[in-house]
Amino acid sequence: MDRLKALATALQRSSAAGYIAAVCLPIGITLMVAAARLPAFVFEHLIVLIVVAIAVPWGVRAATLAAIVAVVSDDVLFRAPLGSPTVSGLRDVIDLALFAGVAVVVGSLVATARSERARAEAAAERECRAREQRDRLIATISHDLATPLSVLSGTLQMAKHSHVSSGGDMPRLLARLERATSRATSLVRMLADVQALERGGLALNLAPRDLRDMVAPVVEMLDRFSDRHPVVLAGPEAPVMLMADADRLQRVVENLVNNAIKYSPDGGVVTISISTENGNAVLAVQDQGIGISKEALPRIFEPSYRAPEAVDTAPGLGLGLNIAAQIVKHHGGTMEARAVHPRGTVVLLRLPLLPEQPDRQPEAGQ
Repeated sequence: MDRLKALATALQRSSAAGYIAAVCLPIGITLMVAAARLPAFVFEHLIVLIVVAIAVPWGVRAATLAAIVAVVSDDVLFRAPLGSPTVSGLRDVIDLALFAGVAVVVGSLVATARSERARAEAAAERECRAREQRDRLIATISHDLATPLSVLSGTLQMAKHSHVSSGGDMPRLLARLERATSRATSLVRMLADVQALERGGLALNLAPRDLRDMVAPVVEMLDRFSDRHPVVLAGPEAPVMLMADADRLQRVVENLVNNAIKYSPDGGVVTISISTENGNAVLAVQDQGIGISKEALPRIFEPSYRAPEAVDTAPGLGLGLNIAAQIVKHHGGTMEARAVHPRGTVVLLRLPLLPEQPDRQPEAGQ
């Protein structure tokens, strides 16, 4: 049964099969009616059925061809004088108009129904994908928020019951609170950015900013909280000025560094370098992690896409890099990722500088 369904579907999709049927079926009906000496109205009814049967799977063109073949074969095989392939007389004109009209009407109705069905199926598929993405987003955000909230709760309980003093464990506990609060805040703001991008507008709070001043606090915080992944910043001594939304660009940098840490399960240095080139500020985030395959590199900024290597290493939504790329794009910049030999990945951000700034290379030790 399944094979028959597959065969029927294949034939329905083949225009050649439709044209073959449009030629062979009317001729076969004409021969049958002529051999049985059936009255003309039987022939006309049968041809109407054939035209409808061809119009449903193959459309107007094949059905119209069937109508023409039916009238011509009627003259050739059925009516005297036999062998005259013409449309002659009022009856032939009426038959042809009837058959062609049926072909056009039925074919148009079928085409409209198919178009509506295709639109409905596409809308249902989009809704299904959106629902799946929303469910995945809620599940992942809930999971990711649970960790910093648990840290917040546990740290506060520890401080409450142990009566720590400012000279004892208080700095360590405050650092844990800061990190957990920062992570929870980033997740909530990411949700706000997702909503803004879906609505087609991302309002930026642009002002002249020094890229070094925006990046340094993020690097300092993440370096302090990552024991196995030293986070190093290298940049020029002179300011690197650009028009930027500091809060959002800091979230972009935080996302990139967090990714570098998350996808470097064996540890390793994460290097952030700032330079200028051809009127652009260039920020590079390089890790020593699992890397990204050549096939996945062009797609990692697509919404909901995750490289196979990432899927096997850590949970995620595939939204962070897409949101980061959208934020950078709204700043007039670009993002790209490259593989690093022998292992690791570097993500490059290019953002337009404010005018009259010379090219500068990063200097280590900042």
